[in-house]
Amino acid sequence: MIAYKDISLHEFNELKSLNNNFEKEADREVLEKDLCVIGIYGLQDPLRPEIVGSVQKCHKAGITVRMVTGDNLDTAKAIAINANILTQEEADSGEFPDAFMEG
Repeated sequence: MIAYKDISLHEFNELKSLNNNFEKEADREVLEKDLCVIGIYGLQDPLRPEIVGSVQKCHKAGITVRMVTGDNLDTAKAIAINANILTQEEADSGEFPDAFMEG
């Protein structure tokens, strides 16, 4: 989504000082209120065709496959499901500590 809101530098600095200097994502959420949406977009980088088969071979060999990504958790789960790293049931349960590594 592409969105904006007009605020002065003074208003921004005031919000920053009132919200822990925006140190955490939760602190920055105040910036995402009362936005004007100007566009919605979606992207998908398709998996290479050999990925699914390679993951299946790893699983059969007893290898734990982990995915390292900078994507947000929802995107990472969707990619992991498409690659057969996670099942839909595992993704829905929220119990997949070995599937991802954070960096």
